[in-house]
Amino acid sequence: MASSFTGLNHAALYNKYRPKPCPMVITKILEFLKEKKKTQFLSAVDVACGSGQSTPVLGEYFESVLGCDISEAQVSEATKTNTAPNIKYCVADAEHIPVADNSVDLVTCSDAAHWFDFPAFCKEVDRVLKPFGCLVVYARLRNDQKILHEDDKIATKLDDLYTKFRYDRLKGYWEVPIEKHDNMYRHDFHINYPDCQRHVVEEHSDISLSGLLGYIETLSGYQKYHKEHPEDDILKDLQDKMLQTLSVDKSADDVILKTMCPILVLLGRKPEPNN
Repeated sequence: MASSFTGLNHAALYNKYRPKPCPMVITKILEFLKEKKKTQFLSAVDVACGSGQSTPVLGEYFESVLGCDISEAQVSEATKTNTAPNIKYCVADAEHIPVADNSVDLVTCSDAAHWFDFPAFCKEVDRVLKPFGCLVVYARLRNDQKILHEDDKIATKLDDLYTKFRYDRLKGYWEVPIEKHDNMYRHDFHINYPDCQRHVVEEHSDISLSGLLGYIETLSGYQKYHKEHPEDDILKDLQDKMLQTLSVDKSADDVILKTMCPILVLLGRKPEPNN
């Protein structure tokens, strides 16, 4: 995993700016589980949990949830803000999940599988899942993310600024380029269970301009750029250009942008033994 995710400051940014899972994704997960599991959901593991964006949501449906991440700083941030007695966090990598064989109803991974040895991860998930337990891997397809506006011309300009920032300004700084990231989820990642599903849901959300800039600040490409060019305030430049495009005399906190991002959801169900 990228070393840029392991620092204390980055973990705090994650906690502040990374979004919680889309409700439609949670609905897909629960519907898939309920097809074969009619009893109460007992245990779940959220792999590469970061600072705890998706783990608390799972805690609303499972008796116990474990969030694990390779970064001590991320786990520390998640633990610091955790108030749920049925949720715990630990430091562990995706290929070595610290739970017993055949003990888990669900394993999830949000926006992180592109950092894994994916075949080894799937083998480890197969070890920990109960029969009919489910693996769900989902991710925002970032090169299809759009900024929307009621004025099509303004929408085009905003989206162009955002796209050029990610593709041109940060070109060469992504440890996993955006194009490769999306291609891995669309084409390369497969869950090797007979019972699998693949969905794309659209997440529409309102976010402040400062929130969007904060989200960019959490990305590995920006983190690497900033480390090499600490004097270059490229986020301020992007902010000024967006405010100029919108022709508003407001702070970045008060400007609300509408965004759309497709989310790919891969679901697989472990079969019964000998099936």
